[in-house]
Amino acid sequence: SVAGSSLPGQYKRSKMPGDDAPATEDEELSTPEEKEAWLRAHGVEIESAEDRRKKAEAAAAATHPLEHVEGVTRRVKYVRIPADDSEPFEQLEVILAHDAAGDQLPDVLRPRFIGGGAINEKMAREQAIRQLGENGAALTGAALENASAQGSTETFALVRPSSTNGNAGVYLYLDEVGMLKGLAPNSRAVGLARDCGFDGVQFYGDMFVGRVQAEPSPMRNVDFAVADLSVGSEWLRVAAAENYRHNQSMSELQAAMKDKGGMTTIGFGGGSGDGEMPKGEGDGYRWSQTDDEVEVVVDAGEGAKAKDVWAMFRPDHVKVVVNGETKFEVGGDKPPGLFRKVRPDDCTWTIEKGKVVVTLQKTDEQLWHDLVAVP
Repeated sequence: SVAGSSLPGQYKRSKMPGDDAPATEDEELSTPEEKEAWLRAHGVEIESAEDRRKKAEAAAAATHPLEHVEGVTRRVKYVRIPADDSEPFEQLEVILAHDAAGDQLPDVLRPRFIGGGAINEKMAREQAIRQLGENGAALTGAALENASAQGSTETFALVRPSSTNGNAGVYLYLDEVGMLKGLAPNSRAVGLARDCGFDGVQFYGDMFVGRVQAEPSPMRNVDFAVADLSVGSEWLRVAAAENYRHNQSMSELQAAMKDKGGMTTIGFGGGSGDGEMPKGEGDGYRWSQTDDEVEVVVDAGEGAKAKDVWAMFRPDHVKVVVNGETKFEVGGDKPPGLFRKVRPDDCTWTIEKGKVVVTLQKTDEQLWHDLVAVP
């Protein structure tokens, strides 16, 4: 962006008083770098993509949890898996508030994913069109640039908390747009996921591994050491079986919902007993909750099928698109976001009789007083 001057669309460079740079009269500036240099030399303020990236990095560093946690604290270990196979695993730790609840690592690691390369706009737009239909074509270069400049963390569950593993989950944390930035493949992270029963996944750039303890409530981060990546680690030894059981349970749940008509098993209405959890409805949706989940039922329209639905989950942002039309969204471009953060990797959706049933996994057992956060 340019401030302080109004210039025609075509930049030309002319000899000016005090201008010692060699140039012929009305020499055309052919590259963005030449145009930027000429403008700066003549007192025009310019904010380039690189300038914005540096500002974002400085702002992120100023609020990094390692430097600005007050009161009683605790240290939690996690591990970096470099994309470069010649580099060893790196033991890291973060300082958290003693009572910090939920998974804090996505926020801690976000500054790590700032910048790192220009996003391939063509690839990003093609991917958006596959997921969003015609709406994906509206994806702009500025939006992609902003995503890269601000940093964004994606989580991948290597194993979820359950009663059979001590209610401890292990998660990978990665750059959400690492592939679009053209980052190097991370073969060791791919191998780790494969050992946990996930074939065919690909990861790009440096990855991080951490652990959460879901019980006793509230969920919180706990130590994950380099030694925990060894083949003999108990969590890794049973991870594939744990994930198989989880997938079987999800399949059985979806089958049961289909057999029982989907919506008929979800209690939304009227109850009058004391202590009933808050629930409500909005334009085209209804929501309710249990101790550990929030369910949102979205009107998809008669005849809608699973292939027509795309759902996106972020810690404070959920979006449901049907046949390229956004049917439900909280967060993102529609602030202020969800009432509390959710665990994206454990969120699911099903469809039955024109209704998309979205299940949001809470990060703790806190009561939601509304679906949307208070501005």
